[in-house]
Amino acid sequence: MGRLDGKTAIITGTAQGTGEVLARVFAEEGAKLVLGDVQEERGRAVADEIGEAARFVRLDVGAQGDWSRAVDLAVAEFGGVDVLVNNAAILLMKSFDEITPEDFLRIVQVNQLGPLLGMQAVLPVMKAREGGSIVNIASTDGIKGMNGVAAYASSKWAVRGLTKSAAIELGKYAIRVNAVCPEAGNPNMSAPFFPGNPDLSDVPHQMMQQILKDPKPVVPGSRLRDVANMALFLASDESRSCTAADFVVDAGLTAGWYQKGVPSA
Repeated sequence: MGRLDGKTAIITGTAQGTGEVLARVFAEEGAKLVLGDVQEERGRAVADEIGEAARFVRLDVGAQGDWSRAVDLAVAEFGGVDVLVNNAAILLMKSFDEITPEDFLRIVQVNQLGPLLGMQAVLPVMKAREGGSIVNIASTDGIKGMNGVAAYASSKWAVRGLTKSAAIELGKYAIRVNAVCPEAGNPNMSAPFFPGNPDLSDVPHQMMQQILKDPKPVVPGSRLRDVANMALFLASDESRSCTAADFVVDAGLTAGWYQKGVPSA
């Protein structure tokens, strides 16, 4: 049996990157899916490739009406919602002194308001199902600081706070709320901020080798699948004791730094 047999999930940001991998992994494990994104052509293509288990809906996560349509589609096609994965996000890389109010609020609209509206939208149907699992995709930038990402990082710190507060309020309905904090995200988000629009798909892999020296070759997309597998665990009944927690997927990057010259094994 699939680990998500009998469950219906709404996943956002599924046209590419982490969201696309999430959709494919969830489908492999038996979930019925409503896939949302603002990139309609690519989003529909992903749903079509998955097949009868998936439906696509245009979903601007900052628009309450779009969320209502996504939930209505899940109920009409599959009978309800058991899982929500708030994955959609946008990135801004600017120096601290160059961030405008418009920049900041655009990040908040997608990365922070989006998950709030999503959780509010699925709450009535999850209550009717007498339980559910919400997985918010945060970031290691929501655990540590870094230059150039003040707006993005602050939104991901906010997602973690939203996750914990929602978990406390929704636990009485048997709804679990957790955050996944990956280092490896969609490389397409970062590439536009670098000259020449380079392929940065290997950069997260290189960064994550500070602690974990994996002798096996890195398969393209494997780190995104690691993130999806963590979300899969949290969506499944295997994680029934997990709520209000942060699950870091970064190969130890945020643990600290290996200091050369200091005694070590």
